Amino acid sequence: MNRLAVLGKLTPLLAALALFVFFSVMHDAFLTWPNIWNIVRQSSVLLIAAMGTTFIILIGAIDLSVGATMTLAAICAITLVPVVGEAGILVGLLVGAACGLFNGVLNAVLKLPSFLVTLGSLFIFQSLGLIVSGGRPIPWTTPISSTLAGGVVFGSFPKIGLWAIGVLVLCALFAKFTRFGQTIYAIGDNERTARMSGIFTTRLKVLTFVLAGAISGLAGILLGIRTFSASPGMGDPFLLDTIAAVVLGGTLLTGGVGGPLRTVLGVLVIVILANGMTLLQVDPFFQVGIRGAVVILAVLITGGRRRVDEIVK
Repeated sequence: MNRLAVLGKLTPLLAALALFVFFSVMHDAFLTWPNIWNIVRQSSVLLIAAMGTTFIILIGAIDLSVGATMTLAAICAITLVPVVGEAGILVGLLVGAACGLFNGVLNAVLKLPSFLVTLGSLFIFQSLGLIVSGGRPIPWTTPISSTLAGGVVFGSFPKIGLWAIGVLVLCALFAKFTRFGQTIYAIGDNERTARMSGIFTTRLKVLTFVLAGAISGLAGILLGIRTFSASPGMGDPFLLDTIAAVVLGGTLLTGGVGGPLRTVLGVLVIVILANGMTLLQVDPFFQVGIRGAVVILAVLITGGRRRVDEIVK
């Protein structure tokens, strides 16, 4: 049984390695430094956004407003930076945290289902983004873009990749070595038991949503800096990709099992798959279906691993 559990936990890593080898054999351009750096760029924002989603799913909740939060935070930051300078970026982060606070209060305090709460807030945040931007793309023309996340370092490594690595390390340390991080796992594993153990589950669930919102806001701001603009809907593609990355990495939708280091494997599977299919010129319509099939397969595998984990316990 232990071997089955270990194999299940290694599945995301094996899948990422298998895809890497497969596309390396199938296309000469895949295993080149320009394409490797391209994969780093493509995965960086997704990885950051997925960190917040990981914490939400770990408490047994779901957040459908990730993309809208990213968009609203980026629009607010890009709108304010020319007026107030770098403080505009801080405002963008606070906007993301406020979005998380809104979701957290409705879910944890008012006991509304996170799925319905964040589905509603998705449209609210989208509407706010349209109002602030006037429904038009906003260019990011300040020099701060090149110093924060634009360009490269160490010769050719994308700066935004450093942000992704930094956020990953901080989130992994937070999840493993802080009391708050450990209570997130406890709440997801069994909220009633956690409450009876003296954990203030309501307050901590709200704070988890706030943390996830701030991380989503950071991801949106970095995306805006990288693309030199913020536009309505810019974060929409990240909604399903963040959830898919968390599930593919092995974090259970029921909560309590998983974490940031697993999510990075899910991100790699998604990005390598998308990058490789593009190089092989797979029809974009088929690409969507293939990615959907991969997510369904991941759910089946993680569901099976949950049963194995329960037997092992």
